[in-house]
Amino acid sequence: MSSETDNTAHSEEENSEISLSRQTGERLQAVRKQQGLSQRELARRADVTNSTLSMIEQGKVSPSVSSLEKILAAIPMTLQEFFSDNLEIQPPVFRAHDYVKVQKHGTENHIMPLTEAGRDGVYLSRQCYSPGAKIASEWMIRRGFVGGMVVSGELMLTLEGTQYTVKEGEGFHFSLHRSHSLANKGELECVVISVSFSDRRS
Repeated sequence: MSSETDNTAHSEEENSEISLSRQTGERLQAVRKQQGLSQRELARRADVTNSTLSMIEQGKVSPSVSSLEKILAAIPMTLQEFFSDNLEIQPPVFRAHDYVKVQKHGTENHIMPLTEAGRDGVYLSRQCYSPGAKIASEWMIRRGFVGGMVVSGELMLTLEGTQYTVKEGEGFHFSLHRSHSLANKGELECVVISVSFSDRRS
């Protein structure tokens, strides 16, 4: 009878460990994706093998506290933050209040990070250019691109001294290495949906 009790207790303990491993793995995967990191990139930053990280995320391996700390430090995040009940995992749907709003030089940007892109610095945004608004950027020593489509109004793109008029339904795409400016020279507001990637480490 004692043997049966011991076996039952042992089985319950194993199930509890498996459940904890699965929860830890699922949370780690969610946090990684929320930060826009691929499994390979996080493994590289944490100096662990990609297969080890994959096994942890699948709940097949339970990491030690030191191993988990090492992985989280590459995000970066503390153990306390990781296991906090207040940890917010980004949902797949963005509501109006979730956007990062930036107003500058007569433009209003509603920015959404594309965390599933697998890399940092990828954004989708809705840009509203007031009449007369202009943003400009000189040559930058970094990799990246920007692309967009004019939803309403008309936009003037100046790329390395050459001017282009981009009308409603038309789009643009260029490297951030190139000197450029975007301006609304019309009398009506111009709305642009754009996507951009900027690697500031370059």
